[in-house]
Amino acid sequence: MALTKEEIIYYLTHKEAEEDLFRQADAMRRQYCGEVAHLRGVIHFSNYCRCNDLYCGLRRDNKEMKRMRMDEDMIVDLALKIASQGIKTIVLQSGEDLFYTREMICRIIKRIKEKADVAITLSLGERPYDDFKAFKNAGADRYLMKHETMNEKLYEKMRPDRKLKDRLNALEFLRKLGFQVGTGNIVGLPGQTIEDLAADILFFQDFQPDMINIGPFIPHKQTPLKDYPPGDFDLMLRVFALTRIVTLNTHLAAANTVATLRPIEGQYLCFVKGGANVLMPNCNPFAESREKRVEFEFQCAPKKRYVSVEEAKEVLKRAGREIAKDKGHSLKMERQIC
Repeated sequence: MALTKEEIIYYLTHKEAEEDLFRQADAMRRQYCGEVAHLRGVIHFSNYCRCNDLYCGLRRDNKEMKRMRMDEDMIVDLALKIASQGIKTIVLQSGEDLFYTREMICRIIKRIKEKADVAITLSLGERPYDDFKAFKNAGADRYLMKHETMNEKLYEKMRPDRKLKDRLNALEFLRKLGFQVGTGNIVGLPGQTIEDLAADILFFQDFQPDMINIGPFIPHKQTPLKDYPPGDFDLMLRVFALTRIVTLNTHLAAANTVATLRPIEGQYLCFVKGGANVLMPNCNPFAESREKRVEFEFQCAPKKRYVSVEEAKEVLKRAGREIAKDKGHSLKMERQIC
């Protein structure tokens, strides 16, 4: 269902219209995605990053963060453990860490695919285009790379030395390679306007991603944006609903930062009002002690909520959704990979 910029801004700014908006989003979700929801098991295997994003705790200049990397065996073993729980998509996510070479990532993909019947999503940021080709040839199914904001000046302010056009070109290239492509934005970035959010939603409408991950800005005390307020939850929920309406059958994920901003009910509300149909629980191992456990945390946001598989299942049960048993490939049928 196509919306104009003016219609999008109306719904973003008129709180009295939100119940109608939420009804529309839920109806669209029901019609185009059904009553099932998908779990994607996420492995955060490195919190090293070459980028210096102002909003992200993983930023290169954050000297306070305790850094960690998993070795290949640990990543593969953890992926197989996730698969043994019946989760059919493994998400391999890291900061932009070029320690992991093209060959290493390809080996990891092949080893997982040899032993488990799962889909693999990569979320590794921008890489050389030859890397993208190799990852696809090795068996990766999807690539998630959030565009963050469609405001070019804001993007370049938030991501020093990075260009929005490069991000968008990479997304187009990934699509041409045959990846199921995911993107997403941050709601509440300092300096972001309602017009900026409308531009994000119009981008979703035009690009029609296979999947979208939306989350709120949460200030991190180890970043330059530590003193700014977090994103507004109600505004973010309206962004979810509008995104569902304009993309129809795109897989729409409620990020774990949603649960950080609004514990207990945040992700649930994204499902019953915002049209979400995907959760991506954290599957990194816990250690016995809190001190040791921090080695396996991926703190792009402060005290990011560790949403376990069991907690995710509880959210879906409360929302009245059945957990899908398939791999949850794209519902954009003309590009679906079976």
